[in-house]
Amino acid sequence: MRIALVSDTHIATRARGFTANWHIAARLIEAERPDLIIHLGDVTVDGAGDPAEHGQALEAMQALSAPRLAVPGNHDLGDNPPHPGAHVASPVTPARLATWAAAFGPDHWVTELAGFRLIGLNAQLFGTGLDAEAAQFDWLAATLSAARGPVGLFLHKPLFRDRPCDDEAHVRYVPAGPRARLLEVLAGVDLRFVISGHAHQARRLVVGEVEHLWMPSTAFIIPDHIQERIGEKRVGWAVLTLEDGRHRLDFRHPASLPENDLLDHDDAYPAVRALRRTGPA
Repeated sequence: MRIALVSDTHIATRARGFTANWHIAARLIEAERPDLIIHLGDVTVDGAGDPAEHGQALEAMQALSAPRLAVPGNHDLGDNPPHPGAHVASPVTPARLATWAAAFGPDHWVTELAGFRLIGLNAQLFGTGLDAEAAQFDWLAATLSAARGPVGLFLHKPLFRDRPCDDEAHVRYVPAGPRARLLEVLAGVDLRFVISGHAHQARRLVVGEVEHLWMPSTAFIIPDHIQERIGEKRVGWAVLTLEDGRHRLDFRHPASLPENDLLDHDDAYPAVRALRRTGPA
């Protein structure tokens, strides 16, 4: 079983460079004939603010013939507070959840493949206090109660930077309170890997018996002066192979995929003009 993992495609008609990158990546992915595509979120430039971008992204995704699953990112759905009481400029709402579901299907899901139970979660719900957050936790507990064998988890945001006890409150990671609850629900499960996007960096981190894998973006990298370098800053995607109860992940960084710099693409994000003059985040 071979699964192509893509993340942070940031597709929209107005985002010419990012969408061009997607079409290059899609042709290369299609040539590998994966059994499944999993998108780790930020499918769109700003589907949260402009739902028409969901349709634009779906049209671009038709370049892939394999079945697809996806979890939402902050640009698709809105963001969650990094800590209780934090202001969120573009929050997750029930209406946005419904818009995502109408375009891409459920925001959380489970599938059984090659002896693995693969679970996708909506990381954007964590810490929102919405009814949907509680419902997702209840669903996850029920799903894991029936789990037999290895489990893999997919969500947009990494759980943490280095360790579960990290206390940094940052929009890059799942908030500490919901993270602790999530890890409690996962305790006792044969969790093999956690795969995320969001950071636009490729990274492998093993904590205990679990491999934490960060997916690169197909669209662009974020320069060091506005984002900490933690993993490898290159555009690309990955292929996850599941076989005989084992997994292997191989990153793809083809030379034919332009290494777009976020700051050069104000057609997608006009606010980057100001970021050219700011410091690290």
